[in-house]
Amino acid sequence: MNEVKQNAVSVCKVSFRALLDEYRLSLEAMNRSPKTISWYMEIIERYFGFLDSNSLLKPVNQLGTQELRAYILHLQKANRWANNPKIRISTGKLSPYSVQGHVRALKAFWGWLEREGYIGSNPLAKLPLPKVPEKPVYVLSSEQIKKLFSQINRLTPIGARYYAILLLLLDTGMRISELVSIRIQALDLQHDCVQVLGKGQKLRSVPMSKLTRKEINRYINHSRAQLYPIDSPYLFAKFDGTPISVNSVQQFLRRLAIEAGLDGIKCSPHVFRHSFATHSIANGANVFVLKEIMGHSSLNTTLKYTHLQPGDLQIQHAKFSPVATLDIIKTSQRLRSQ
Repeated sequence: MNEVKQNAVSVCKVSFRALLDEYRLSLEAMNRSPKTISWYMEIIERYFGFLDSNSLLKPVNQLGTQELRAYILHLQKANRWANNPKIRISTGKLSPYSVQGHVRALKAFWGWLEREGYIGSNPLAKLPLPKVPEKPVYVLSSEQIKKLFSQINRLTPIGARYYAILLLLLDTGMRISELVSIRIQALDLQHDCVQVLGKGQKLRSVPMSKLTRKEINRYINHSRAQLYPIDSPYLFAKFDGTPISVNSVQQFLRRLAIEAGLDGIKCSPHVFRHSFATHSIANGANVFVLKEIMGHSSLNTTLKYTHLQPGDLQIQHAKFSPVATLDIIKTSQRLRSQ
């Protein structure tokens, strides 16, 4: 079988299309999302296009770090949206994060080529990723959260919908893509939880507070039917019964931040996810439990979402410090007096 694959690789340009088609099937078999698959395909095709236009295109078993380094230099000088026909004017250079994302995708593809036997060894395995600056992390304070919620009129149907949406985001830390896809049947209001479909098509049960459950129940009973057909399977839907868009929630949050006087403060669904994790840890949450709630496959990912302030660290340290709990000074004084 490996000999057949090596022969296929030795074919010139046509073989790349065959490889991409097989890689797509492999990603689909692994339950990767359509958006993720499209992202991989676009990046790999762009890489092969660069190689072709610069007379660097060779069979994949002859490509290695030299070609990829040339491509990295090209990306670092490239304009954003340069090859997008829908956008006429580019908006500056590609960010370091975008360049690193391209390299990650290509390294993953070459790893697949090795596992499938198309290449004997992976020349990109030890190639380090381009460094990126540390991203600024935004976490909403308790006061900022209160200001945001105070601007929503929950007595109107639309206000009740967004009030419930923001409570869910803050109370569960779920991804916005998970929230907009929630179906009515996924709610278990009796046990204060909701089932969401996360990355990799993984289903998990996410707990919610009684306050959030109460607001969702109120929204369903009093406001939902006024916004869209009652027979829509989605908890949050548009007038035609299809799921509410991610963009609509993002736009609402931007407007809400301005109305709340939080100009210059980044306010997005993902900021709510960071805020959930950070405030949960500050309130004593177990990081392993948090990992399951947030749907992370790695504990390291969960830790990246927690950004405790010095005051939070001091409070938590006072709770678990061996010195603070042993009362060593009084003990030593008593022993000296004996």
